[in-house]
Amino acid sequence: MTQVKVCAAYENVTVYKLTVTELADADLDEIVRYIAVELTAPAAATAFLDKIEEMYDMIRANPRICELSLDSRLRAEGFRRAVVKNYIMLYKVFDERGEVVVCCILTRK
Repeated sequence: MTQVKVCAAYENVTVYKLTVTELADADLDEIVRYIAVELTAPAAATAFLDKIEEMYDMIRANPRICELSLDSRLRAEGFRRAVVKNYIMLYKVFDERGEVVVCCILTRK
């Protein structure tokens, strides 16, 4: 695990490396585009991105802060769910390499 500078709340905390998959990155782009363009709410899109960044910092500093997935198959594979507004970020923790991998971001229903 690497010592890196994150937001003030997590200074001097050993954090995991964060990897965001291409799928999760594409999901995030689409969500932000939808909020900014379709809902004509660019300020809300920026606020959403801020919340995502806060969640990234939280799961890097404490990867098990969020519960395991409610889906039994995903839970069995170790997926965790982080709720950000109306969306669910699915991620996995790899202790052996000190890494958190964000796999996708889904609409919460």
